[in-house]
Amino acid sequence: MNRLQRIYALHWLFRSHKLPISRTYIQQKLECSASTVKRIIAEMRDFLGAPIVYERTAGGYRYAELSPNFELPGFWFNESELSALLSAIQFLESTQPGLLQQPLQGMLKRLRLLIQDAGLNMDDLTRRILLHPMRSRPVRPEVFEAVATSLMRACKLLIVHQSPQKQAPDQRSVHPFRLLRYRDAWYLISHCDRAGERRTFALDRILKAQPLSETAQPPDNTDLDTLLRESFGIFLGSHKHTAVLRFKGLAAQWVANEMWHPEQVGSWQNEGYELHLPYGDERELVMEILKYGPDIEVVAPQGLFQAVREKILAAAKNYE
Repeated sequence: MNRLQRIYALHWLFRSHKLPISRTYIQQKLECSASTVKRIIAEMRDFLGAPIVYERTAGGYRYAELSPNFELPGFWFNESELSALLSAIQFLESTQPGLLQQPLQGMLKRLRLLIQDAGLNMDDLTRRILLHPMRSRPVRPEVFEAVATSLMRACKLLIVHQSPQKQAPDQRSVHPFRLLRYRDAWYLISHCDRAGERRTFALDRILKAQPLSETAQPPDNTDLDTLLRESFGIFLGSHKHTAVLRFKGLAAQWVANEMWHPEQVGSWQNEGYELHLPYGDERELVMEILKYGPDIEVVAPQGLFQAVREKILAAAKNYE
């Protein structure tokens, strides 16, 4: 028997015996040593919450009488499924250290036990599957919890938000619609009472958050899905323009295999690789274009060309 099989075997012994069971009897049934029995009982208590008690007068173990309906998790995983679960654990832990560990601590402990009992080396698997967030922006755990709670309860949310354009933070009441993970940062898509329209808030810019008792207005999911699908970037807006970008050199080889937008159209031209994609707000697209330096050319529209040109000329002055 492996450890997991012994845990379930011991659980069945406790369920099928009304009287306390001696450690010697458990050793015989589980085919293990006394120290292994102690370790299995400790793991069941600590990791699985098993209500195991020891009765000195009877000289044996049993489940506490006040917990007659206790059950172990009823799921089994094969090796590939456990590897996939490990990837999920890594994502949760790498998204932001400490952000989700506390609410999921019990589940993560049980999954680690399952991984070990399947004969897998968790440390080795962790080295093989690597997740490296790029320029991640930490979110206060209490803010994330408050935002998630308001979304689950469909209630309004009071936030204290520090805009990068303003020196002092301001307070707003919002109706949360979506929590979005985008490029290693968290965003809340909501309706802002003060603005009277939809607003997107970066969670790392929210200093405080508190769910309110008032019911939030429901989102127009069809409209939100359309906006997220139609426009490039995090600045939600309807599709107003189509960018035509021409890449050359090594950049063309990379971009030809990238998905910038679900409705993009790309093709190889004599001058390189040409990409057409819709956008509503040019701010993030301009930043993306600047990353490619001399290996990209904005063909259209003129407004986007001018915005990129002004940024490049301003940057060049720093190196004169």
